[in-house]
Amino acid sequence: MKRPSGWTLAMGAMAAVLIGLAGLSIFKGAREAAERDETPAPPCPPMFVDRVGDGDRIRERLRGLPEGAALLDALRVEVRFCFGTIDVPVVSEERLLVLDARASREEQTARTGHLLHHVVHGLPFPAAVPADADCDAILETAIAREAEAYALEVRLRRAQDLEPNRYEFEREFWRASADDQAALVARYLREHPSGAPNMDPLVAGYRQRCEVERAAAGRR
Repeated sequence: MKRPSGWTLAMGAMAAVLIGLAGLSIFKGAREAAERDETPAPPCPPMFVDRVGDGDRIRERLRGLPEGAALLDALRVEVRFCFGTIDVPVVSEERLLVLDARASREEQTARTGHLLHHVVHGLPFPAAVPADADCDAILETAIAREAEAYALEVRLRRAQDLEPNRYEFEREFWRASADDQAALVARYLREHPSGAPNMDPLVAGYRQRCEVERAAAGRR
């Protein structure tokens, strides 16, 4: 199915690629995530359904995994789980986790961990790009944060006995020490700027977005 337009991928999600759902964009930065916000998230976007029970079950699964429990404890905002058909789940600045209803509960849980990592620790891409921005530096931050989120997702997959090797880097990932896993993923992302199996062109997308927004800021 074609992805809805108007979403910016985070994640995990592929930054700088708009996929539908007009008016929504990537969840903004670490500052917002650091402030406790207990207000309810807005309703799910069109074609996606708020299944409170399913969301609660994903939270319960995460709570049963050590890294998942730590992530939930660090969460400072209320989020809403929205289910529908989407190839790459995303999180919006409106605090909506948009998940693929076709995926297994275990896969949804692992991907939710990836997305919540962005919410808790700050999204890869800044909320604004000034005219004098250093896109190389912005890209390095994006790669580091994506690598950490992917590393968490892969660990959550193994913790739930999901089929291995969804991502090409997994064999090498599990041979690396825990301290080196995120760096390994970061290297893989740099080596595959245009994407790879089950992974969008994150690096190319972030760079293009930075250059476009920097140029736009310079014209203001």
